[in-house]
Order: sequence, then C-alpha cells, then structure tokens
Amino acid sequence: MTDATLRPLVHDDLYPIRTVSQLTGVHPVTLRAWERRYGLLRPRRTDKGHRLYNDADVERIRKVLALLDDGVPVSRVRPLLDEADASTPDRSKDAEEAFAPYVRRMLAAVESFDEPALDAAYNDALSLYSLPLVSTRITAPVLDTLGERWREGEAGIAREHFFSTFLRNKIGARLNHVNRNATGPRVVAACPTGEHHELGIMQFSLAAATAGYRVVLIGSDLPVEQIAAAARIARCAAVVLSVSSHHRAKALREKLTALAEAVRQPVLVGGDGSVKWRRAVDAAGAVAVGTDIPKALAALNRAVRTQ
Repeated sequence: MTDATLRPLVHDDLYPIRTVSQLTGVHPVTLRAWERRYGLLRPRRTDKGHRLYNDADVERIRKVLALLDDGVPVSRVRPLLDEADASTPDRSKDAEEAFAPYVRRMLAAVESFDEPALDAAYNDALSLYSLPLVSTRITAPVLDTLGERWREGEAGIAREHFFSTFLRNKIGARLNHVNRNATGPRVVAACPTGEHHELGIMQFSLAAATAGYRVVLIGSDLPVEQIAAAARIARCAAVVLSVSSHHRAKALREKLTALAEAVRQPVLVGGDGSVKWRRAVDAAGAVAVGTDIPKALAALNRAVRTQ
C-alpha cells in the first residue's frame, strides 16, 4: 500500500484531518487533543475552520508516534521532537509513567465490574494515544494481568470475561464504523483451527482499518482452506493470522505451509505463537510479526508494497 492510495489532495498539497488520520493511523480526536493540549501540531484552517495539514505535519505526527512508542509520555514529547537522537535513550521509566496509570484504572474498574469507569479510562487513553499503542501498551497488559489472576478470588474468571467482552464490543463497533470509510487494499484477518482467542486479531484489524486497509475479519478457529477461499474471493492483498503459544510447532508449520501454498498473497502471523515458534513460521514461508501492533502494521505495509 502506498501513501498515494490513501491521500487525495485538497489543494496545494494540503490534506483534511480524515486523510491524515488514514495516513498515520491516529484518530482525529487524538490529533485535535495533541494540538489543543500540548501544541504538538499547528494545522492551517479553511475559512470555515476546518483543519488542513501538509507533508511536514504528517512527518511530525510520525515522529510523535515514534516517541510515544518508545515510552515517552505525551506531555514530554514536544521538547524532544527536534532532537535527532530522541529515541535512543532508555525510556522504560517514562513508559511506565505514561501507561501504567491507565492499566491501574482499568484493572480497578474490572475488579469492581464498573463498566462506566472502564469505558472512561479506555476513552481517556484513546484521546491521547494511537489505537495500536493503547492496544499494545495498555489493554494487552491488562489482559495479561487478568490472565495471571484468573484463579485468584471468587470471580477471577468472571473478571477476565468481563474485560474481554468489553473490549470485543468496543473494538467490534469501532471496526464496523472505520471499515466503512477505508479505501486501501483488502486484508483477510483470522485465527486458524484450534485458535479461539480472537481479541488480538480484532485489535490488529481495527488498527489496520484505521490506517486505511479494508479488513475482512473472519474470526477464530478457521480451517486453512476456508481462510484461503476468503482471501481469493475477496481479492485480498495479504492474509494476517493470530496464534497463541499453545500451538505445537510442527502442527503450526503444517497449517501455515498449506496456507502459503494455497494463496498468492503474503501470509503474516502475529501473537505469542509467532514469537515462540518463529522458526516454524519462517520455515512455512510466512512472516512472523510478533505482538507489537505498530510493528506488525509496519510489516504489513512492507509486505503489501513489495507485491
């Protein structure tokens, strides 16, 4: 996918906020918050007050994303934007300061089954950080913590299901809305046979749709031949799978090999399983993209561009 497929010009190389959102994967609400609260952007305005951005603005947004992904709190981004080596220091402490409060708020809300509080914490995070970053740095740690605690207390399993259901509903509704406006290449997203955990592929699908891809999300526990058929019929540019670490290496390699042979498109594999069984993924001719959604999205961009 090239930028040209996503960015119709307004005039004089200026783009409306919706186009900039597609180019960068940053929601318009977040772009406006960065401008108003932190002065990170200074877009031009039309006579009616609509924001217009140029290529320098788009590049600046990508630098902001790189700093945020490196763990820099949004309140500290502006002084670092002009530093050429801003991303080189160890920022693990900054990352904890930036994202841990949201993780704690969500866990506290889940503890008491308080959906309004959970919704408020989730929306607050999304107002400042991109969806891929929220998914990787906030909701994923919440899920991991709940998974570790599920045996604890009288409602450990119920709490994990409560949060999973909340996320599934939020992501599903937003994906349906964003996907309607996407104009980029089509991508099939699925979980292969034996994989029932679909939140990871749903979060990636929403990030991809926000970046402009038209995502065909077909869910969990699907045979290889069904995934291949969907990719062929939908004329997709790539297939993205999510697998957890419970798969056996040999069985996973056989599934991925069969899929890679059945489709002409690149096959990308994310999730814990793609980290644990990277050699099996590579041996099958697929691309392991790990668990970091921004990096997986970048890998998808490269795979589609090289077709």
